[in-house]
Amino acid sequence: MNRILLLVLCLGLLCGTALADRAPVITRVADDIQDLGPSSPQTDCIMGNLNPSYWAINGWLTGAESYKYLFYADPALCPNCPMGFTVSSVHMVLRFGAEDVPSTFLAYVDFEEAIYDPAIGCYLPGPEICLSSVYTITIDAPGVYDINLPLDAGSCPCAYFEYWYGISFTFVDPFPLGMEPEPITDNFPVGCVSYNDWGQGWQDLFSYGFPGELIMYADILCCSPPVDTEGSTWGGIKTLFR
Repeated sequence: MNRILLLVLCLGLLCGTALADRAPVITRVADDIQDLGPSSPQTDCIMGNLNPSYWAINGWLTGAESYKYLFYADPALCPNCPMGFTVSSVHMVLRFGAEDVPSTFLAYVDFEEAIYDPAIGCYLPGPEICLSSVYTITIDAPGVYDINLPLDAGSCPCAYFEYWYGISFTFVDPFPLGMEPEPITDNFPVGCVSYNDWGQGWQDLFSYGFPGELIMYADILCCSPPVDTEGSTWGGIKTLFR
């Protein structure tokens, strides 16, 4: 699919050859965010992009693709978790315009390792740690929605703090043409944390002129003891829990 878009605003970011053949159409978010998904009354803390929603990216998301946010598991964010943590659900904030609804789509989420690449000085998406089921989501009215999808119960092992991880939100199928929702970002473009894979590998959205980072975050539960990852891959560790 040709995903060439018109750049409306670049906010001082370098716009040119780095953008290749794609650029975001950016509008200010003014809507109140509506929660969509099961409540998480037992959540001990949250990690991910905790900044306020600021920009909506129009004409970018098409479906049949994945979005990812990488984050450092800072123990200061979860002072009641002295040992380790597990991810219970993943959130992504989207805006649906009047032309985008009603909308019914399939999606799933996961929790992953992040792998440091010294050649570029960035963390990159790594191997999957745990995965959710596929959910059917229906949006009947326009607005900005915080879509919350739980990981499968018991699927995520207990993880250590002070490492980098990733959370991913995957849209299974393409949206109908002209009915695509808009991903929401903050107002702090830093690079190396927001990624999109539409079939060409993971792309850092900072490189495409995004004015901020994706609003994605995870609900966290305390656990102990964390799984010892020394000398092991998460794939190998997961076999211990089967």
